[in-house]
Amino acid sequence: MLFFLMGIGCGAIDSLLTIEIEESSQVMVEQGTVLESLLGDLGFGDFVSMDLTQSQALANQGVEPGDIERVTLTVLELEAIEPQDGDLSFFESMTFSVSAPDVDEVQIASAPGFPEGEALVVFDREDVDLTEYVVSESMTISTDVTAKRPEQDTLVEARFTVEVQATVQGVKNQLE
Repeated sequence: MLFFLMGIGCGAIDSLLTIEIEESSQVMVEQGTVLESLLGDLGFGDFVSMDLTQSQALANQGVEPGDIERVTLTVLELEAIEPQDGDLSFFESMTFSVSAPDVDEVQIASAPGFPEGEALVVFDREDVDLTEYVVSESMTISTDVTAKRPEQDTLVEARFTVEVQATVQGVKNQLE
């Protein structure tokens, strides 16, 4: 019976430890001729030099950088916001990578494809612990893109969600 209650108690602690952080960034992809290509980084400005340890979601829970035990990417998606009938089929391939000072750059997600008529694409995520990147002085998320320019200027939004798991100290901070 005691073992069963301990299991329930541990489950309750686990739920206290998990905090979701959502971020987004937009970029305007300018129209071009059929022959013009996009190569390299798409340039989501809000994803450069991010400091997730300063997020309000963590601050509200009393979690500090030293309390962070594991950070996992749970959602990464790309959506054509404008024009209203826009899609992402002008993209051929795209990957997202994360980097930070003194930490090797690593791929965190890639797109399974960009079907014609689809405004939203959900990326396949790599099983990467992002803790070292999040607790570093700054973290940068970049893209590697191969694409043709769209027929119309297209506003594209990238959104991601990470799950942050705090250590016991984080729980203590939360309860104080």
